[in-house]
Amino acid sequence: MVLLYGFPENPFSQPKNIFLGHMITAATGVIMLDLISLNVYLLISLSVGLAIFFMIMSDCIHPPAGGNPIAVILGNHSYDFLIFSIALGSLLIIILGIIFNRYVLGINYPSKS
Repeated sequence: MVLLYGFPENPFSQPKNIFLGHMITAATGVIMLDLISLNVYLLISLSVGLAIFFMIMSDCIHPPAGGNPIAVILGNHSYDFLIFSIALGSLLIIILGIIFNRYVLGINYPSKS
């Protein structure tokens, strides 16, 4: 939210990065939790590292999304969490960001760069 409302022109603040960054990192956490049985601290470390790697490889970097695997693993969340919390929450944040930036602040968001 700090990036979206404070620095809306930043590439990390664009809707694609927000939505896909959160989806990629949360999915990484859920999949790792489902498939790998490790000590929770090792699982968190591996999941966050992989999530960052996947964000970089997909060019959908959104730094705040890096915390999603931690929340997913500590909360023992399932695949439903991806749809009902991450996807819907990200879409709501993006919609509110568009409304706030365009109509309250008068900033052209999302930017075309």
